[in-house]
Amino acid sequence: MEKLSGLDATFLYSEESGTPMHVGGVQFYLRPDGEFDFEHMRETIRSRLHLSNVFRRRLVHAPMDVGRPRWIEDPDFNLDFHVRHEELRPPGGSVELRDYISRFFSIPLDMERPLWALNFVEGVGEIDGFPPGCFVLVYKVHHSAVDGMATLDMLNALADPPAGAPAEDASADTWHPDEVPGKLGMLWQSYLGALREPVEAARAVTDIVVGGARLGRELLSGEHQRPKARLTAPRTPFNASVSANRVLGATTFPLGQIKKMKYKVPGTTINDVVLSLCAGALRRYLFEIGELPDDSLVGMVPIAVRDTVNDGGNRISAMTLSLETTEADPLRRLHLIHEHTLDSKAYSQALGARTLTDSAEVVPFGLGVAAARLYTRLHVADYLRPLFNIILTNVPGPRETKYLGGAELQGSYGMAPVLDGLGAIIVITSYVDKLHISIFACRDLLPDVDLFLDGLKLEYQELSQLIDEL
Repeated sequence: MEKLSGLDATFLYSEESGTPMHVGGVQFYLRPDGEFDFEHMRETIRSRLHLSNVFRRRLVHAPMDVGRPRWIEDPDFNLDFHVRHEELRPPGGSVELRDYISRFFSIPLDMERPLWALNFVEGVGEIDGFPPGCFVLVYKVHHSAVDGMATLDMLNALADPPAGAPAEDASADTWHPDEVPGKLGMLWQSYLGALREPVEAARAVTDIVVGGARLGRELLSGEHQRPKARLTAPRTPFNASVSANRVLGATTFPLGQIKKMKYKVPGTTINDVVLSLCAGALRRYLFEIGELPDDSLVGMVPIAVRDTVNDGGNRISAMTLSLETTEADPLRRLHLIHEHTLDSKAYSQALGARTLTDSAEVVPFGLGVAAARLYTRLHVADYLRPLFNIILTNVPGPRETKYLGGAELQGSYGMAPVLDGLGAIIVITSYVDKLHISIFACRDLLPDVDLFLDGLKLEYQELSQLIDEL
């Protein structure tokens, strides 16, 4: 039985009825010629379950949660509890799809089963940016089981093998279920885990101290400026306690134009350009509703530090940076954000790639559980200034065309949890020659996602024009 890491356990126990802690997304597929239906798709998925350990393992808990939960291979696994067939209400356009997605992501996963769900959705009509005749896969996976890169690994496991690859071998699935441990067995495992926790915590503290020393040297070197606004950020309407209501807004840009912007502003990266576009959209949105703070918003950008694929869990670090939302000029904002990302990356690297993961190992399990639950139940986010205003996560997707059972993937949008104090998150994904940007939010705190998307498109147009004039 594999024990949950401290960070994974934090995501697990942060979940309340109004804050389901799953990541997920929406994939658009073009139906191939010939026979293709839900049964075909389900059997395709069944044949590939062995390619990721996320699909058939579930959590077991010790009595009274005296220790961290552990993963077992679920002896009661049934694919029908995870893969379902749905139909959009007519006419199946963007409004109907958005309403369906919002309901799907508002519902928590069943914690007694493997922590994922995937719905095959038909009846899809005209959706901007996608050809007619598509069907949609909407999926969610608990954040305690995966981070962004692990989710991508899981989806890649379901995809058809590349052309020319060996045919799938059904005998390769050597999976065997575990026996569900009894209460005494779980108590014994928790006891053994408690004996090891001081050693694990000491190792994590050592890594943090070493990282702190590196950070001190970086600060004294003067090579990079100290990242701005690391301790507090201004309050915005979406930095408050959240309800269970969710909303997703998304749009697509040509990746080639984003690359052109990067090349014409020397030194910048695709990530710099995208962060600048999102920052400009946030500025426009808050200005339109009369809530633009005098101080710049602060963004948190997760950084993947994963060494292996298909092992699940969370392996992430993070950097924070000023989004320069007080700067009206898009080109000037891009230059400033580029400088901030260089500084923030330097300090994040100095502190250590696994600092966020390691720091979660230092907090005693029981104390961490209590703190996570009290933070939500006491609505602490309504009284404190946030450390940062919004998370912007970038998960680069495949550069080659992907298929599922012969159906061609056209593109996808991502989502990630929102929680008290962080009522909106921006997810950036790429696929072949497209860049997809989605904002997932508590509907009560950010009710007009179309206003944000309109601002994002205007920001793209204005920055494109300014860069073309260089």
